[in-house]
Amino acid sequence: MVADQLFKVISALNLLGIDVLISGIRPEIAQTMVSLEIKVEEIKSFASLHHAVQYASSFTTHL
Repeated sequence: MVADQLFKVISALNLLGIDVLISGIRPEIAQTMVSLEIKVEEIKSFASLHHAVQYASSFTTHL
């Protein structure tokens, strides 16, 4: 149920033009995503918050 709701939110955000990054997905949630055949390859995911922030910060401009 958590995985389904998570990806409904991600789909809604994508419709608004927002690119979503996820990190820290628990193994049982990841297994549920695979069993529900959720298209996870379309979503950028990271093993740690540090890596996700590092990736996102590469898109910001420094003024």
